Amino acid sequence: MATTRQIRTRLVEGFPEPQADLLAIRAHCPEHYGALVQIDADERNEAGHVQSHGCKLRARSRRKIHSLKEATPSLRPLDGFTLVELLVVIAIIGTLVSLLLPAMQSARESARRSSCSNNLKQIALAVESHKTSLGHFPTGGWSSDWIGDTEKGADWRQPGGWCFTILPYLDSMNLYSGTSTTLATTNVPTFVCSTRRPTGLVTKAATVTGPTAVNTQPVWMHSDYAGNRGAWSSTASLSASVTDRATQFMPTLGSLTVTLPLAAADRSSIETTLNAPQPIPSGTASVPTGGVIYAGSALLPAMIRDGFANTYLIGEKYVPRTDYATGTATGDSQCAYVGDSPDTLRGGHRTPRSDSTAFATNLEGAFGGPHAGVFNMAMCDGSVQAIDLTISAQVHFLLAGRADRQVVAPD
Repeated sequence: MATTRQIRTRLVEGFPEPQADLLAIRAHCPEHYGALVQIDADERNEAGHVQSHGCKLRARSRRKIHSLKEATPSLRPLDGFTLVELLVVIAIIGTLVSLLLPAMQSARESARRSSCSNNLKQIALAVESHKTSLGHFPTGGWSSDWIGDTEKGADWRQPGGWCFTILPYLDSMNLYSGTSTTLATTNVPTFVCSTRRPTGLVTKAATVTGPTAVNTQPVWMHSDYAGNRGAWSSTASLSASVTDRATQFMPTLGSLTVTLPLAAADRSSIETTLNAPQPIPSGTASVPTGGVIYAGSALLPAMIRDGFANTYLIGEKYVPRTDYATGTATGDSQCAYVGDSPDTLRGGHRTPRSDSTAFATNLEGAFGGPHAGVFNMAMCDGSVQAIDLTISAQVHFLLAGRADRQVVAPD
C-alpha cells in the first residue's frame, strides 16, 4: 500500500509545470489540490502520533530507571567516606606529623637555647657594670653555708657569691636589699635556662642543709649558671695524661683548710692554692690555674693576662637530667646566693658534660648543659659563645685559666 508521501510525490510530478507548488495545483487542478491537503493533514497526524509515542516511551524509561535506582541501594551516591579512604587520610596525616614534629621540636629548642644565651648576655653586662662601678669582678663568696649579706660589701668580706653581688645590676635591688627569706624564695628568670626547667624555684630536700637564715624554707632559688673558678685540681700527683680531674670547694682546698668567717690573711693562702701551676692536659708544661671568680676573690681586670675574649667568665653548669626537680644533686642542691660551692662555681679541670650524662663522682665541678652538642659560655669580654661539648680537655683547661699565657681561643 502506497504511503501518503508516495502519493503526494506522484501528484506533484504529474503536474505539467516544473515549478509546480500547491498554489499552482489549486489554480489548475482543484481536484488534485484537495487530495494534497488531505495528504498533508495525514502526515502531520502521523508525525504527532510518533512524537507522542516517543515521549511516552522516554517517560516510561525514566520511571523504570528511577525505580531501579530506588530498589538498588548500591546505585545511590554515598554522602560520606569509605573506611579505606578514612584510613588513607589518617595515614597521610600521621606521616606529615612525623615529619613536622622533629622540625617543630628543633625550632623550639633553638628558641630556648637563644633565650639561655640571652640570659648569659644579661649576666655578662651586669658583671661589666659591677666591674665598672667597683673596679673588680664579682666575688665567689665563702662557702655553701653562707648566703649573701647586703651589709658585707662586694669584696672578700662578702659571704655570698656572684649571683648575689650582681643583683643591683640586674634591676633587682629589691631582692638585694630585702630579707634572706625573700631572696632565697623569689624566682629570677635571668638565672634559669628554660630548656632545663621553667622556674628556678626548686624544692629544698630534707637531707640538704644550707645557710641557717633560709634553711627552713620549702623552696630555694637555684642558678643554672656558674662562675669560672679556674682549672685547679685537688688530684694528687697530677700528670699531663690525666685529663679529667677532681676538685674541692671551701672550706677545704687540698691541703688548705680555711676557718670561716673568712679573714684577710686567708686571701693570700686561697690565691696561692687555686692559682698553683699544674700540668696542662696532654701538654708538656705546667701553668697557673687561677680563674676569675673564686672563694674570697675580688679580681682586678689587669690580672687577666690571656685576654678577655679568651677567658671564661660564667657559663652553663652540668646538672643530671634526672635531678632537675629533686634538689638533691651535688652541685644543684643549694640556693643560688651562697658562696664558693659547685652550685655557683665550676672549672676547667674536667671536660664539660651533657645533662644526659649520669652523675658520677667529681662531675659536680664540671661545666655543661641541656642543649644538644653545646653549652653556652659568657667570656670576660661580654660575648657569649656556644662551646662544643666535645672540646678538647687541653683547650677547655686553658680557657678556664686567666694567666696561663698559652695561645688558645674558644673557636
